[in-house]
Amino acid sequence: METSKTVAVKRRPFHETVVDAINACDVETFLCLTELIKITKIPKGHDEIISAWEGRREQLVFPDGYRGVVADLLEQKEEAAAKEVAKQEAEPISSPS
Repeated sequence: METSKTVAVKRRPFHETVVDAINACDVETFLCLTELIKITKIPKGHDEIISAWEGRREQLVFPDGYRGVVADLLEQKEEAAAKEVAKQEAEPISSPS
């Protein structure tokens, strides 16, 4: 009887792993990542993803602005920044004791 052991894998945030996936992908995987990125809420790492995306898009000879991925990421980046500002404004200011 065969037994399997689970190997512990250090899990990383999506915004880090997707950059690695973009940099290593072929055309078919690029198409899948396109859809995954467009439907995923990404709270940070937007600039790194955009940089990897644009580099790989050019290498694979996809047109500029392909499927609006960069526009979607920039929109999410703005939303995340606005959320952070609102969070900071909502925090009470501590007065010295």
